[in-house]
Amino acid sequence: MILKKTLCSLAVLGAFAAAGSAQAQSSVTLYGIIDAGFMTQNNSGTPSAGRTTGFVDGQLLPSIYGMKGSEDIGDGMKVGFNLEGGFNAGNGTHNSPGVYQSQIFGREAKVTLGGDWGTVGAGMQVDPGIIASIATEPRGLADSFSMLEYWIMATVGNNQAGGGALGGGIFDQNALTYTYTHSGLYVGVEYGFGGIAGSTSANQTESVGVSYSYAGFVVSGSYAKANGLSTTNTTTSSQIGVFGLGYDFGNFAVRGQYGEFKSPNIIPGSDVKAWGVGFDWKTSIGNKINLSYYDAKDDGPLSGGKTTAIALMDIYALSKRTQLFAQFADIKADANAGISAFIGGVGAYTAAGNSAGETTSYFGVGIQHSF
Repeated sequence: MILKKTLCSLAVLGAFAAAGSAQAQSSVTLYGIIDAGFMTQNNSGTPSAGRTTGFVDGQLLPSIYGMKGSEDIGDGMKVGFNLEGGFNAGNGTHNSPGVYQSQIFGREAKVTLGGDWGTVGAGMQVDPGIIASIATEPRGLADSFSMLEYWIMATVGNNQAGGGALGGGIFDQNALTYTYTHSGLYVGVEYGFGGIAGSTSANQTESVGVSYSYAGFVVSGSYAKANGLSTTNTTTSSQIGVFGLGYDFGNFAVRGQYGEFKSPNIIPGSDVKAWGVGFDWKTSIGNKINLSYYDAKDDGPLSGGKTTAIALMDIYALSKRTQLFAQFADIKADANAGISAFIGGVGAYTAAGNSAGETTSYFGVGIQHSF
């Protein structure tokens, strides 16, 4: 009986706390995405071990959960927050593209202050370079068969010091950002504090992303850099530069992008230079077809080979929040392709990579629902 009364008291206190929070906030929103399906591939692994078929989470977008809110504080300014984590729909573990996490909010955990002049954010945040590059990436930086995999691999050793299990710089820890959006223009700047005793530069991150769209035309540019993790090695651990163009003809669109992804310390000498082009066709029955081609080469001293990929994707909208999808990809990786071979799906399918010196074919289907 005492336990029941205690639980009831805690529930009542929680209700009052929630009510107080609701009064303080102009709005609070719970949101998320579930992206689930299956994928099959031949020539699994290196050397080839045959065909692999399995459940695949996040083929197009990551499965995520989050909450965000804002408070109008007057004079045209708002205070906001965003807490967001990723999960694997197949087994329920914490997850973000290519990275399994221990953090409950491993994607974003930030507070913001904004107005007509822009928005300042503090905390863990999505790299603004990633945000800007979405506009011109051939597949919109889908979680499989896109340049997202090169962002992840180049930054896999960043943000490690004092940061738990998260690896990779696509989500920047301990960061300050400034963003401005207006009339098709997006500008994002980020600085991440290293937090290493005895050094102001160790583990430090910097990023800038810009995109602009007007009358169907879009252009984007991104630059991101991170330093080593210790006071004895503060040289660059990753450096990324991306530029892209696109044009929307209505039911048709074309996008092209070039990027260089360096990770001289974490992945010795890796220097992937990649370009891609993609075409979208929106049909009259509510689906969008994308055909993309990529060519990438790892100029690192241990590599020197290249990878080419062609990917076909069809997305059919059942409603504004639910869509079915199917995709097919052929990926040819040289025997010494290095990191360029990882375009096959680090973000979505880690069970078996592309077979070196072979052509690997993928086929996947799934359903995606947002709330």
